[in-house]
Amino acid sequence: MILIVGSSHDDVLYFETLLSKKHNEILFDKYPVTFGRLFNQDIALVSEVYTNYIASIVTSYFIDKYFVILVISVGTCVGYSRNVQFGDIVLSRQVMLSDVDQIAVRPVSLGQIPNGFPAFFKSENDIRAIITNALNTRTTRRYIDGTFFSSNTFYTREAQLEPLKINGNLTSQDSDVVFDCTFGGVALACQMNHVAFVALKVVETSLGHPMDYQEYSKVLGVYVEVGKVIASSIGDIGRTDILEG
Repeated sequence: MILIVGSSHDDVLYFETLLSKKHNEILFDKYPVTFGRLFNQDIALVSEVYTNYIASIVTSYFIDKYFVILVISVGTCVGYSRNVQFGDIVLSRQVMLSDVDQIAVRPVSLGQIPNGFPAFFKSENDIRAIITNALNTRTTRRYIDGTFFSSNTFYTREAQLEPLKINGNLTSQDSDVVFDCTFGGVALACQMNHVAFVALKVVETSLGHPMDYQEYSKVLGVYVEVGKVIASSIGDIGRTDILEG
């Protein structure tokens, strides 16, 4: 099974139109789930997932109950770096749990959970290569390989980021950085269970700029392009043994 996790229903709506043999359930009396088939792959779509806490719980549930080979986090993100623009598609290179800080009590880095976890969870290169190929062939939209800072806090002000900076920067280059509130939870659950994970999200605004809801229709247009890229990638995964273990 491939699990696709979104926040709003809009995040997964395009995929619903592609699935065959669909049926719907409600997980934990809160989270709508659509099951179906696409390119001979079992697919599950879950939405209304907000915060890393919930994303981790929901992802873990599916991994425990089904044979999940890949989890894809979709939806929107907030741009931070100057090179990140409204409407960009962001393919995850790595993600940090930016609200984790155990430095005062353990020999760890910012964002690192003690007891052997990495500071950054990295998306699998083979999956990224398949999606990159689809990005190059299925859309002309600009995309970037991004670093996600994922937090249960929705950052709106630069001042909120000061505890995360080292020598004035969030990362060594401080480029290709975006924020979200769910991908970190997905990555943590997958890391614990040795399941591949990736995010493909759309930049809806930049830090410090209020979201312009009149621009939301443009974001929805990019969702369709993201959906085509992911659908093509699922087809390519089905034609390879890359995730068959």
